[in-house]
Amino acid sequence: MSALNPNNVLSRLMPTVRCLFTAGLCTAVLIACAAPPVASAAAPEPCGGTAQIDDASGDGHHIPEDVLAAWFAESGDSVSAVIQVRQAVWEPQHDDSDVAGYSMLYSFGGQTHYVRAQAPRPPDSILYDYGTWTRVGGFISAGTTTGIAVEGYHGTVTVNIPAAAGVTRGTKLGSPFVLVYDGIVSGEPHWVDRAPGGVTPDDGLERGADFVVGSCSVEPPVVTSAVVLKAPTRITGKANVTLTGTVVPARAGVAVALTVQGRASRVVQLTTGADGSFRSVVAVSETTRFRAVAETIASQTRTLTVYSTVRISIRKIRAGIWQADGIVNPALPGSALLLRTNAYRPTATGKVLNGRFSIRLKNPTRGSYEAVYIPIGTTAERSTSNIGALR
Repeated sequence: MSALNPNNVLSRLMPTVRCLFTAGLCTAVLIACAAPPVASAAAPEPCGGTAQIDDASGDGHHIPEDVLAAWFAESGDSVSAVIQVRQAVWEPQHDDSDVAGYSMLYSFGGQTHYVRAQAPRPPDSILYDYGTWTRVGGFISAGTTTGIAVEGYHGTVTVNIPAAAGVTRGTKLGSPFVLVYDGIVSGEPHWVDRAPGGVTPDDGLERGADFVVGSCSVEPPVVTSAVVLKAPTRITGKANVTLTGTVVPARAGVAVALTVQGRASRVVQLTTGADGSFRSVVAVSETTRFRAVAETIASQTRTLTVYSTVRISIRKIRAGIWQADGIVNPALPGSALLLRTNAYRPTATGKVLNGRFSIRLKNPTRGSYEAVYIPIGTTAERSTSNIGALR
């Protein structure tokens, strides 16, 4: 795909800019100076005020396609999906793209379903559709639906889930996530953001919180319709972290299964208090995913990224032989690269076991050295040590 065309982002703003520089003419040429029409209807609020998906700002390829949040909303008997982006300009951002797609995917009935907004180049209108999706087969449209897009800062696109999709009161829309693409090459969308987490459909296992249709009604059923989970997003080294959450509607005595997934998986059994809340303190020493489930309703996946630290000391063992000793926190397996500070190739490497490593050097070049710790897989982030001098 070609690079982002900044004119696409600015084109919607240019009429206003022209007005500023030709203020004396705006009265006479009001139509020419007016900004393009933008939908003014605000997006419906998420049920209970909590979105099913929240996503980090800045992980999308382009500002207009950087998803911040997504949620399901209800009005009477209708259900819609809302996708919010950082700065909404509903058109492709690549010069050679004909369409940008924004899709909310969710599971029920043993299939992954979707609703989607496809934004072509102006002046063509946004198209809305629904259907099923698989990683191999892609989007299989079942027909058109309706929606509305709002441009600007934290703009939204709302896509209605039609009755023909089979969603009725009590249906659980499970494990939602958002996929955004800009252009299609040889039948494969050019992915630019995934929420929560990542960019492509294959990035990570994160999912949004489940949603039960009808949970926004005046008298929702007294069963869990949503689970909210909060967790830190990063720590350095090994630490105890506190996880908190609530079930909706709030009530005491609800069993909550908290899954803690690192290289191994374990489940912590919890029970809600009188206000519907639950809490757990978990020891974490590697990048970990958390998800809470109550009465078959799951929360959004929360990922806590562990950042490592490494420290070295260098000493002379005997004539011509030096040794670099290192300590890594957390004590995860991996490898250590010893480099001179002005070099890009390692002088030597060593294995990290139980948080420690030792690297011996024979007649090394004098100077300053540092170590780069590389954990195995995605257990933690890499780190660079302090400077050790060899004189």
